[in-house]
Amino acid sequence: MKRNILMFTFLAIIMSIVACTPKTGESTTETTPPKEETTTSTTPNPPATNDSGAKCPTFDDAPDKDKAIEDYVLCKDEVNRGNFDKAFEFWQKVYEASPAADGRRNTVFIWGIQIYDHFYKNETDAAKKKEHYNKVMEIYEDWLNCYPDDESFVKGRKAFDIYYNYPEYANDGEKYTMFKDVIDAEGVKTQAFVLNPFTDLLIGQYNTGKIQMPEAQKYAGLIMNALEEGLKSKDKQTRADFQIVESYAPIRLEEFETIKGFYACDYYTSKYFYIFEEDKSDCDAIEQVYSTLRWADCPDANAKLTEVKAAWNKHCVEPQGPTVDPNRPPSCKDLLLEGRVDEALECLEKGYEKATDSETKAKYAYAIGSIYYGKKKNFSTARSWLEKALTHKPGWGKPNLMIGDMYASSGTRCGPGTGWDSQIVIWPAMDMWERAKKDPQTSSKAQKQINKYYQYLPTKQDGFMRGVKHGDSYKVNCWIQRTTTVRLRNE
Repeated sequence: MKRNILMFTFLAIIMSIVACTPKTGESTTETTPPKEETTTSTTPNPPATNDSGAKCPTFDDAPDKDKAIEDYVLCKDEVNRGNFDKAFEFWQKVYEASPAADGRRNTVFIWGIQIYDHFYKNETDAAKKKEHYNKVMEIYEDWLNCYPDDESFVKGRKAFDIYYNYPEYANDGEKYTMFKDVIDAEGVKTQAFVLNPFTDLLIGQYNTGKIQMPEAQKYAGLIMNALEEGLKSKDKQTRADFQIVESYAPIRLEEFETIKGFYACDYYTSKYFYIFEEDKSDCDAIEQVYSTLRWADCPDANAKLTEVKAAWNKHCVEPQGPTVDPNRPPSCKDLLLEGRVDEALECLEKGYEKATDSETKAKYAYAIGSIYYGKKKNFSTARSWLEKALTHKPGWGKPNLMIGDMYASSGTRCGPGTGWDSQIVIWPAMDMWERAKKDPQTSSKAQKQINKYYQYLPTKQDGFMRGVKHGDSYKVNCWIQRTTTVRLRNE
């Protein structure tokens, strides 16, 4: 499911709290890469034929051509039935005599990988599992030697297999390099199955300091360009594969928005200016877009920034009396509006510490949590502050509503963006929205969220396949780490 990109606004809260002296803070961005489910198909679709011919034995090279063809057909039948143990008997003969089949098909290599992967998954002895893994890697190398024109696909699928099926046999840097080699070769023509795992690894490599900003910027751009190209495909299945990428990669790449200078001004104007255009007199929308464009270092002469600023001065600036000191230090709200997010956080945190009454502390904590969620995309820290707000003002709907929204938007942090692991985050979200419904000020919004996300719940069939029933108690892991109630929908 796609996450709503609207960031929560902070105007009403910050206007109600006092100005503070700013101090520079530090950015904290968290990532939790999905590992449980694949992000396109379990087995990426290979090129079906190779017109340039094979570089290894074919049926014509076999000692007994008719027998080789017969073994090939029998192997195919057993693989299609899922009888991999039986298929292995025929596959060994075909692989020895004519691994290239008719010289235009790579199916023998694909079957071999499937068969040894089956052995791997059903083996409990660690040494034997490693042997099966090594055989899979050997078949990939044989495939590449036999059909060199399949190079990018073979390398991509090999990296895909290691990332999802054999992650313990390579570190993240090695996996990143495998995928990067494919993207370097294919550019915007990179296949869909490469993009989601590479996105995860790209973010991880940057966050751990293994790569620098220019490299991360380069490949973030390539991912988005390849996605754009793939969505234009005339092939229905190709478009469907890229639509899965669309539900994951762009949302994960939003994490780079928290890094000053990573994206240029045009990125932010193209992505967020529409929020202002929807209602040019809405101060919340104006504040959100204005602070975002200032954070993006859009020049003062930028036409869109100029338009938003003019709307702010027209609709949102309160008249200042003659007693207002023009030399006063900027308030927390001023800092946020100017895109000085870290300074605004320092200002608000200082205000929270100085506040003496629960109501004010709650407002400060909520404002801080809102920024960590909307601007910093640090969900754990955001939740911590929102929960502080609830300790000072129990039953307040706005923090509960926002925590629920955070959970619901975590499908790409806790899974691939689709499927079970990405859907179950809605359960704890609904817990929070149910709490928000008890506050008259947020009741309507909370119910709208519940209604909106019901369609994304796992089905009863999904639960049945995992031994989970509607109403069961269930712990959602990832960063959420909350026990919730299972909610399943009818098909």
